[in-house]
Formats: sequence, C-alpha cells, structure tokens
Amino acid sequence: MTSIAQRRANRRNALKSTGPKTTKGKIRASLNAVSHGLSAPVNPSWREGKVSAIEGALKGESLSSADVRHVAEAIFEFERNIAHQREIFKTRHAGDDEGAGKSIVIEAEAELTDEIDEMLIIDERHGGADEDERAWLIEAQTFMKRQQRLNHARAKRDAVEEIVRADRYMRRAANQLVKALKASLKVL
Repeated sequence: MTSIAQRRANRRNALKSTGPKTTKGKIRASLNAVSHGLSAPVNPSWREGKVSAIEGALKGESLSSADVRHVAEAIFEFERNIAHQREIFKTRHAGDDEGAGKSIVIEAEAELTDEIDEMLIIDERHGGADEDERAWLIEAQTFMKRQQRLNHARAKRDAVEEIVRADRYMRRAANQLVKALKASLKVL
C-alpha cells in the first residue's frame, strides 16, 4: 500500500515531467513515432488485403472470427516489422562484398586526401615547398583523415540507432502476436 507521503511525492514528481517545453522540442517529440513508418497507418486497402489473406489461412482453425481477425492483424504487424528489418540490413550491407558500401562523401574525402599526398610528393621532387605551404598541406591532410573517421563513426552510430528502433518495434509486434495467440487459445 502506498503511503500518503509517497503519493504526494509522486504527484509533485509528475508535475515536473510533463514532456518538452519548447516549440522545437514539441515538434521533435511529435515526429518520434513516424521516423521509420512502423507506427504510421498503412494504406487501408493494401493492409486489408494482406490481413484477409492471413485470415483465410487461419479459418480452418477452431477460433472465433474475432480471434482470427485479432491474430491475423498481429501476424500482419509482425511480418511488416520483419520486412522492415530485412530492408534495413539489405540497404546497409548492399555491396559489402565489393567494398561498395562506402558513401559518396567518404569517397570524395579519400580522393582529396590522395590529392594532398600527391601534392606533397610532387613538392618534394621539385625541391620542396616552402615550410608554410607544407605545414598547411599536412594539416589539411590530418584534418581530412579525422573527418573521414568522424563520418564513418557517425554512419555507424546512425545504423545502430536505426537497428535499435526497428528492434524495439519488432519486440512490440512479437509481444502483440503472443498476446493475441494466448487470448485466442485461452492460455494463461
């Protein structure tokens, strides 16, 4: 049993956590659920066709029509999440065997770094550049290499965040499917 003091503390704490205060924060929070489209509504006619096909496959089971519908909708959402995760992995790993998984930006930065290397080599062959120019070229080369590592780290972070979001929705869809199956089979 919760004490009166604990209830008062809970109420005070609830007043503090009311969500974003700024307009920018509210806009960002409003987009949380649609960043990947898994919680966005699906085209009703397309969805109904898929759910009806699943219902047709479940008709032979000894379930009520309401249970069949509930299980079919849960299966549809689960399959939609699986398809989304497959798409993530397909796009993230496309061309990995050939090394084509690099972005255009990283390739352009690599070319610029190579050009700086060539400029340093040419300068050394022709008696060398003055110290200021050489120092600038080395600094530019170091900066470009750091940018490449930073961009690579950002791409990895974005990929992990995308997979974590998809995994969260996958677990939710799996949980909904299990609940629907338990409810339809009257299992505790």
